[in-house]
Amino acid sequence: MSRRGLAAALLALPLLCSCGVPTGGPPEIIAPSDVPYGLASPGATGPAVPSPAPEVGEPRIYLVGEDDVLVPRGRQPPQGTLREQVAELLGDLADGPTPGERNDQISTTLPPEVQLTVTDVSGDTVTVDVAGSADSSTIRESRPAVAQIVLTATSLAGVAGVLLTRDGEPVEAPLPSGQLTSRPLTAADYAEFLTPPPP
Repeated sequence: MSRRGLAAALLALPLLCSCGVPTGGPPEIIAPSDVPYGLASPGATGPAVPSPAPEVGEPRIYLVGEDDVLVPRGRQPPQGTLREQVAELLGDLADGPTPGERNDQISTTLPPEVQLTVTDVSGDTVTVDVAGSADSSTIRESRPAVAQIVLTATSLAGVAGVLLTRDGEPVEAPLPSGQLTSRPLTAADYAEFLTPPPP
């Protein structure tokens, strides 16, 4: 080997030695409390299977999906009078998403412990009293929460409008525009919550 080749090899030696995998000692166990939220959770073993959309005519509740779009999820057909059917369906809504729906990243804007009570049925309009939680007054101010209640109730045949009350007193509810109204709320009022917002 020539002197020039030997000099080049000696100059390259430190570079080659620094390209190895660094050693920092033996592996260390990290306490579960030090792991960032969600990283220690077991991941899905396969592609996520979306929860099925309700069949035509099937009673449904409306929950919050991707991009804050309200998505219908089917429930067992309720029994009894129209008032009892609406009460049962709204009870399912107040219970929130099932574990499977939560796995599908579906949530609700309704606060925990909320109570939705059907107090009257007049023609095709139902009156729903909102109570049971210190935060329930915020429902009347939350357009998505009002949309969940109205779209759920009007998914039953025979219900076209919903009036909201608090402790039996009528309340003005927000439309998607933010305007308050005391008239019966319809599914058409909240249809824009069923599609993603424009980019």
